[in-house]
Formats: sequence, structure tokens, C-alpha cells
Amino acid sequence: MDDLKAQLEELKKRLEVLEESIDPVDELMLSIKARLKKRLEGGALPELDEEKAAKTLKALANPDRIRILKMLAEKPMGFKEIKEALGVESPTVSHHLKLLVRTGMVRKGERYEILPNGRLFLRLLEIITALGEVEE
Repeated sequence: MDDLKAQLEELKKRLEVLEESIDPVDELMLSIKARLKKRLEGGALPELDEEKAAKTLKALANPDRIRILKMLAEKPMGFKEIKEALGVESPTVSHHLKLLVRTGMVRKGERYEILPNGRLFLRLLEIITALGEVEE
């Protein structure tokens, strides 16, 4: 229990550091802060679902999927627009979109649009890549 309390305190300190460095107009980071505070109100860290986490990471583990998220962050797009922008075959685009929809990053309607979790992952990728190079 003491270990859990120590982890919670460490997260709170990290959250404070993040809060100090957040640009007030960065609404996405402010929404992350609010979501984290709500999760930590009970005093316990949520259990990590390894399967869900792996599926989510897999959805981002392809440059074309990241490109799709970036394009959809700019505006909703139809399947054909996405296909033409990527310059790949329809089955490939379909596979990428299916994974992004299944993981809750993209919604399929008349056009595909990015969801808040998709925006969050893009922002986290920006932060992670800004911190340094990832070793293979």
C-alpha cells in the first residue's frame, strides 16, 4: 500500500510539473490534465489492461496510420481522399482505418474523423519524439 501511495505522489508531482509547462491555449493538454485528475481522485491507479494497451500501440505502429491521424486532425476525410493522400491500395487503407476505428482513435461516418483519444495519442507522440530519439 505504501508503494502505491508513493507512486501516486510521484504522479501528482509529475502532473504539477506538466501543469507548469502547459501553454494555456493547449486545450488538449488541459483535457489530459482534467482526465488524469479525475482518474486519481479515488487515490488508486487504474489497472493496466495489457491486451488493450498492446492493441492501441499496434494501431500506431505504422507510419501510414500516424499519417492518417495527422490528416484527420486537420479535417474529416472520406476513404478515397485518404487513399489518394497516402498513395496506397484500398485494402491497405481499409486495414489501417479498421485498426484505428477499433482502438477508438477514429470514428467512421460519412467521413472518417479523429476522436479525442486519437488527438491525445498524436500529442503524446509529439512529446515523446521531442524528448529524444527512440532506439530500435
